[in-house]
Amino acid sequence: MAKIKETDYLFSTARVRSVERYMLTRERVQRMVDARTVEDALRILDDIGYGHGNEEINPVDFEELLTEEHKKSYDFITSIAPELKYFNIFLYPYDYHNLKVIMKSEYLGIDASNALINTGSIDLKVLKYAVNERNFSELTENMEKGLKEIIDSFPKTKDPQIIDIILDKYCYADMLEGARLTKSEFIIAYVKMQIDAINIKTYVRLRKMNKSWDFFTKVYLQGGNIDQQVFIKNYDEAFEKFADKLSVYDFKEVFLEGTEVLEETGKFTSLEKLLDNKLIEYIKSAKYIPYGIEPLAAYLLAKDNEIKIARIILAGKTAGISPELIRERLRETYV
Repeated sequence: MAKIKETDYLFSTARVRSVERYMLTRERVQRMVDARTVEDALRILDDIGYGHGNEEINPVDFEELLTEEHKKSYDFITSIAPELKYFNIFLYPYDYHNLKVIMKSEYLGIDASNALINTGSIDLKVLKYAVNERNFSELTENMEKGLKEIIDSFPKTKDPQIIDIILDKYCYADMLEGARLTKSEFIIAYVKMQIDAINIKTYVRLRKMNKSWDFFTKVYLQGGNIDQQVFIKNYDEAFEKFADKLSVYDFKEVFLEGTEVLEETGKFTSLEKLLDNKLIEYIKSAKYIPYGIEPLAAYLLAKDNEIKIARIILAGKTAGISPELIRERLRETYV
């Protein structure tokens, strides 16, 4: 098979640029927030191509609409990309979510099928068969390792949390391995930044819960830029002092602002939002790359963020939350 070159992405990059104008802009997001009803907010999504165009969207089914939009985005990219295998890494979190649900259902004796998401890289039937039959041949090597570790560990601990801890570890190992296969510094750096952001959130949450540093070592994700020892050696430091240690990794200002709000209000939402926005600002740099795998990867990540924004707004309106409170939770848009 001929080696894929960056110039092979000329057409697909042009196609992505042509559809970016249909994404949620800040102006469209504000219109959704200010919409009088959920139906009015959904019409804005309908205007930019959500749904089937000729069918009115039922407000009760907005989750189904958002799931469908996620699948449409991935199908669009795979229909134009010169090489398909590189894009599975953006679906691995959904695969691993489904594996968590399946394993917990088995060990806890519950039916959690309504929590499964049909947007991963591996068909749900394949995942269910793999777990039920202990036949992991259709899964990634890291998925197999994770499942075998759970099968060995859970009967000893009976702790459902171990399922999350183990599968999160292998999920990001899979993502980082996949990122390295692309040979794209942009994608590799993004995954590393995502791992750092998760470790920072975990560090802060465990500190506020008075969990010990040794528990942090169990949930720390390998592969980011911030070494585990940076957290461990400064585990008891005041947040403002620990922020200095994050300066070299370019997380200082975000950490300071987020933890200041946390100390004042007791809410983690500001830190989570700021870290998410940092990731979005990073992927915006792909707009200046003329062609290659990067604009396609950025589009998928941006659509994922866009769907989260839409979910926050629609869920908030359904629950009767005020526009002001909804705005506080919204992430930055890509366009």
